[in-house]
Amino acid sequence: MKNMKPIYIVSTLMLLLLCLACDPIEDQSLREKYIDNAGEPISQAELQKAISVTQPFENKDGVVEGDQYVVIKNNRPDIGGTWHLRWGAGEKTFGTDNDTVIYDANGVYEIYYVGISANKIIKTDPITITVTNVFDEWAGLLTGAKDKSDKTAQKTWKFREVSWGSVCNMGAHGGWKYTSAGYTPESNFAWWASRTLAQVENQTMIFKFDGNKFITYNADGTKKDEGAFSFNHDTPEEGVLGELSTTVPTIGGQYDEIGQKMGTNTFWILTLTDEYMTIYHPLKYSGGVDWADYGWYAYFEAVE
Repeated sequence: MKNMKPIYIVSTLMLLLLCLACDPIEDQSLREKYIDNAGEPISQAELQKAISVTQPFENKDGVVEGDQYVVIKNNRPDIGGTWHLRWGAGEKTFGTDNDTVIYDANGVYEIYYVGISANKIIKTDPITITVTNVFDEWAGLLTGAKDKSDKTAQKTWKFREVSWGSVCNMGAHGGWKYTSAGYTPESNFAWWASRTLAQVENQTMIFKFDGNKFITYNADGTKKDEGAFSFNHDTPEEGVLGELSTTVPTIGGQYDEIGQKMGTNTFWILTLTDEYMTIYHPLKYSGGVDWADYGWYAYFEAVE
């Protein structure tokens, strides 16, 4: 028992040293330099002069094509911030001073920079660019366009009733991945809110190539909403082909319990051909658990 006291004392001293080592010590010189004496913030006009947005491979006389390549540059690296690019139905951000951005769809876009100077946030006015050189195969599948010059192309889509009777439903997350068990994106993963074609009636939606316009129609043929669409080839999970975004709800959006809005709605594309499309609106865009989480499935077919 006599040997226990020195062990206890040494242990206590070590614990005190650890506590002292973990206590952060504020560097007052850094605080004075970057917070207390940060100086006057840059003006919006000065920041706008410091940035540039160019299309160095802009289409000219039909010879050089490449206006989808956009170079963004902040010539004041001491002013940190992020670039904001309006991208079809959504927006992307780039935390970099200099970069080359490649747009994946034709259209008119806006780019602006948000910086921080002397602890103040400054936002530039948006810069407008026009992209005309892009033609993605998916644009053809969605709109029926044959090439980038096919400005009048548009395609109408309606609900498709799959073999087990649904046109849309709330169903289990991730089931489409299990192809070894015979599942496809059109398999029955429904948990609730399954609708038939008779229940939803003949609603339609149109994808227009020129301007990426997206229009939905009620069953009686009257226009419901008009907005824009965009897509990408991101694959957040196995079996997901890419993402479709719309600025207005899709047909059947009223049955989507994840919730659709006037604003950006992003869906995962599970099937996309010239005739068929299956989309999924996930409850979780990352970290979704197969067979535990859920989302909204919808099945469409092109109108001949």
